[in-house]
Amino acid sequence: MRRILKGLIGLVIVLALLWLGLWLYAEMRLKQLVTAQIDQINASGTVQISYDRLTSSRSPLVASVTLVNPRWSETPAPGAGPLSLHAASFGAHIDLLRPLTLHIDVPHSLDISTPRASGALTFAVAQMTERLNPGVWLGHTDNPVRAGDARFAGINLLASNGSLQVASIDSLVLHQALDATAGKGQTALAATLQMRGFALSPILARLINLPFDGKLAGLDLSVQLSGPLDWQSLARQEAALPDETARHKFILQALHQWAMAGGSATGKVHLALGPSQLDAAGHTVFDANGQPSGASSLKADHLDALSAALTKSYPFLQGWVAQAQARFSPYISSNAQDGQMLAVQTRFGKDGVFINGTRTGDMPPLDWDKLLNPPPPAPPPATAPGDGSGAASP
Repeated sequence: MRRILKGLIGLVIVLALLWLGLWLYAEMRLKQLVTAQIDQINASGTVQISYDRLTSSRSPLVASVTLVNPRWSETPAPGAGPLSLHAASFGAHIDLLRPLTLHIDVPHSLDISTPRASGALTFAVAQMTERLNPGVWLGHTDNPVRAGDARFAGINLLASNGSLQVASIDSLVLHQALDATAGKGQTALAATLQMRGFALSPILARLINLPFDGKLAGLDLSVQLSGPLDWQSLARQEAALPDETARHKFILQALHQWAMAGGSATGKVHLALGPSQLDAAGHTVFDANGQPSGASSLKADHLDALSAALTKSYPFLQGWVAQAQARFSPYISSNAQDGQMLAVQTRFGKDGVFINGTRTGDMPPLDWDKLLNPPPPAPPPATAPGDGSGAASP
């Protein structure tokens, strides 16, 4: 009996030491993952993330990393002042019983600072999770994330040091899924966004005379890219380039490679604004020569009520609205229930461009060589000092 008891105690000790080793290893790998992501963002040169210190969990059931006093700063344009965000803490943790689910510990309040004003962004609910690739725990950090979800509710943007509400959102839900190994016809990136109840503050809505009291009932977006597209690797390479010119060329080259490999893209948007519901969708696929073909649709209802509200708030838009109505008049119908309705179906490809079944023109080929190697800008015209003629006198 005593030998059995000693054996059990020894087994418990071994298991405890093994668990402790796994916990310490998970803490180390999580710290490496977080710092690698921060280094990647900082490498872009446009965004800088800093923090006072990094702390870890003391619980053997959870591996966590917390940034104390993190600061995020970005300069939107050359010569412009920086936009900065600050929080008391920001972190991530993993339940060791679910090692592939990373929980992002989003603060419920972010301080915002610009050269001209300061404010805050607050959340009643802030939840973010990411689905990790198993290779993360073996040291592979090239593509650590394969999916992510986020849910925010009770969002408020505040100005004047947090004393004046600028805008609010009832709820915001996001989802993404990534597959760096996707081939032709397989989904490499899928992302969705659902927003409900956006509203500017009543004071601002009245101040700038916004229609519909400055409210947007809902917005739904979805994007899906198929074909060979290692999104996370491309983001790292793009961030490491020295300037905007090099980044722009790199993105075009990556787009060209994706198109030549038979890439395709699908997108949808639904917008609920005032009395109108707008739905747009499109699909594009590239052939072996990198030439696009596809289709799109656009539907909207109650355009008459929408136009009346816009021109009532902003009379100077009357001319623009009249031109738009004249341009789209062949595709507008009306009934008592839905008012003016717009319905446009477009198809494009080698055989031309078709709108609602009618051919409207040719589809010019996409000149990738010109996109990738644009001609240098023309030099400015020569001018002669003093006479303004553009050429020196003999």
